[in-house]
Amino acid sequence: MTKASTATHKSFALVLSGGGARGLSHAGVLRALIARGYIPSAVVGVSMGAVVCATYALNDKWYDALVGMDTSGFPATPDFRVPGMAARIRGMRLALLAARDMYFGWGSGARTETWGRSVLSGLTKGKNLQDGRIPAFVCATDMLSGQRVVFGKGDATDYVYSSAALAGILPPLVDDPYVLMDGAYSDIAPVDVARATGAEVVIAVDPSQRENATGPKNGLQAMMRSIEVCQYEHARLRFEQADFVIRPAFSQTIGTLEFRQKRHCIAAGAVATRRAYNDISMLLAP
Repeated sequence: MTKASTATHKSFALVLSGGGARGLSHAGVLRALIARGYIPSAVVGVSMGAVVCATYALNDKWYDALVGMDTSGFPATPDFRVPGMAARIRGMRLALLAARDMYFGWGSGARTETWGRSVLSGLTKGKNLQDGRIPAFVCATDMLSGQRVVFGKGDATDYVYSSAALAGILPPLVDDPYVLMDGAYSDIAPVDVARATGAEVVIAVDPSQRENATGPKNGLQAMMRSIEVCQYEHARLRFEQADFVIRPAFSQTIGTLEFRQKRHCIAAGAVATRRAYNDISMLLAP
């Protein structure tokens, strides 16, 4: 079990932003920080960052849980780069099913909502957010008001789900008076929430991938990519408010739902953090 540090460095809060599959790089960041003796005093998460945030705070075996997280139920995205007519037909079928599910329901992931909640419950041990080893906060977007909503207490499964519920993929969480979906829509990096914890330093993690070498190959991929592009300027302004930003570098284009690349993403987070050790050491020196 990892406990909050008492005095070996300045207190710092960690902001874990969104990024879909790339957001699993947060696990590598956390592990590399802890290996160096840097223990956050609080953690704030959005979207996939909320998954890592709550798992770290509530699960003693958080790293193993995230590495072994079952991603088989995430909706597949058609990949028309695979050669052969059979592969193209499978891709077209997936695309048509996704369009149908989005038009007549909440999206292609709606059928696996129960599975997803079960995964989140396992990661967070069925606990409430306020039961963590350190303060943990997750952010969602109220689709009625368009405002950010911050949760630091209550059922972790519910609020982590709401923070990661992608429009067009998963149904929202209806939590009166809110209709909650992915927190990245309103604030991809809630640095102010981290500041409000009283931490002396705020470190944020940005797993975005501004360049996309391959480009979207279908409508679903284009929709996910367009959301990322729309967030760039807002994200830049938010990350500027942090004292330091860790930016994992990925050796290939990794789409929002490409969870088969999770180990690569985790490793990228660890590498980026190790490369920043000197800067972090100076920043956190007591």
